[in-house]
Amino acid sequence: MTTNSSVLKPTGLVHGHTEVRFLDDTIPVLTQVLGLDVIERRDHEAVLKHPNTGWKLIVHEGGTEVKDKPERNHYGVRVANNQEVDHAYQYLLAHKEKLGLTKVVKRKERAGSYSMFFVEPGGNYWEIESYENRHKAGLPEHIAYPWKEKLTVERLPGCGYIPQAMTHGTMECTDLAASVKFYKEGLGLDVITHVPTITPHDVKHPSTPWYVVSLEVPPKNKHYLTPLQRYTVSVESAAALADAHRELTERREEFGMTAIEAIAENATGASFLLCDLDRNWWEVAAPFRHSRTSENPG
Repeated sequence: MTTNSSVLKPTGLVHGHTEVRFLDDTIPVLTQVLGLDVIERRDHEAVLKHPNTGWKLIVHEGGTEVKDKPERNHYGVRVANNQEVDHAYQYLLAHKEKLGLTKVVKRKERAGSYSMFFVEPGGNYWEIESYENRHKAGLPEHIAYPWKEKLTVERLPGCGYIPQAMTHGTMECTDLAASVKFYKEGLGLDVITHVPTITPHDVKHPSTPWYVVSLEVPPKNKHYLTPLQRYTVSVESAAALADAHRELTERREEFGMTAIEAIAENATGASFLLCDLDRNWWEVAAPFRHSRTSENPG
């Protein structure tokens, strides 16, 4: 668990961000294939959310110049069993052209995680996974199936599968031990594993089930993405945000951070961006008090 000595005292891991080419191409896939809801849409940006998951996905439109992202920088949803993964694979292969998908592939099972991947028109990988075998191997039910109410077939009629939660994002690191120090002591997050034989590398807030998988790769294989591919950690107040910015700036060398930007205000609060030792981008945000909302699972 995190300790009181961390720089941030986070109130949540509240947003994931992703950059796509065109919202009109990507949003139908996110809603019709993954079961996400559009919460808000404005010029070149949309906010989506899965009904069983509290965190939000901020989708940024960048046009034709947006590059494809690697498989190790993906988001994922979870279905109830392995058979639904097979159904999803068959459905997406059959509708690949209609949906504008550039890739649909089955992944070899890894430590009980059974899944498939596809690439949406905006250049991003998504995973549809099942933890059925991990649950059978002893993973507690509330972790294997992190939803309070199971969605029914009406959510995605005719598909043969139903994403029950948006469970994770992923990123690459080159030195997991050094990165874990930053995640825990800098960001104040937990680092856990769902499989006892695997070194903990899932980064999460202690009060919510969703997480970011930090995958260690050789430096020569590391991909470097833009600030529009980032994760947002919230803090309690503007004062906490200012304190965090000051201390992180003072400890920048200790944590190996490659950038830390100034605090900026927006329509809902204030935040700053930082780039960690692996050149992955994070946002630390504090909402204005009148616009604060709960980030607990839906």
